Amino acid sequence: MTGNALLLGTTGMLAAAARHAALQAEKAVIVSRKAGDFSFGDEALDGKCECLSLSYDDEPAFLGALEEYAPFDIALTWIRPRAELLRAALDALMAPGGLLVEVMGSRSILTGENGAPSIATLRADALAAQPDLTYAQVVLGFVRENGASRWLNHEEISAAAIAQMEMPLPRRIAGTLEPWDARPQ
Repeated sequence: MTGNALLLGTTGMLAAAARHAALQAEKAVIVSRKAGDFSFGDEALDGKCECLSLSYDDEPAFLGALEEYAPFDIALTWIRPRAELLRAALDALMAPGGLLVEVMGSRSILTGENGAPSIATLRADALAAQPDLTYAQVVLGFVRENGASRWLNHEEISAAAIAQMEMPLPRRIAGTLEPWDARPQ
C-alpha cells in the first residue's frame, strides 16, 4: 500500500484509474471542479478519500491547497496544456521515490511554433533530471477500426493509466497517433 495519492482531474474518463490508485493508497486526494459530487460508490474506499472541489484557474491558490496534503507517493493527473505553473510545481509535491503519471491529449506531442519542443517532450526532459521521482506519460491517441477512426473510450484510457501505474514507461501511447490525418474529427 502506498501513502498519499493525488488524483487530479480524474473523476470522468479516468475514474477507473483513479479507483485503482485510491485502492492502493492509505489516503487519496481527489481534485476537480466538481469533486464534491464524486463518489466511487464504495463506502470504505470513499472514506479514505478527500474530495476537493477546486479549479486551477488560480494556480497559486490551487497549489497552496494541495500543499496541505503533500507529499504524494503517487499522482495521476489530467491537466490542460496551458497550466504551466501547475505542471511545473507538481514534482515539488511528490514524496521521494514517488510516481507521477501525467495523462495528455494527442496534441501534446506536436512540436510548437518554429520547431519548439512539444509540451510532452518539455515535461519529459524536465522531469528526467529528477532522481527521486519516476515520471510516466500517457499520451491519448485514437483507434482505427474497420477503416474508420474513433477516440479512445474511458475504459481504454483508464487501462493505459493503470498500466503506467503498474509498469511505468517514460511515455505510453494509448491507441495510435498515426497516421495523424486519420484521427477522428
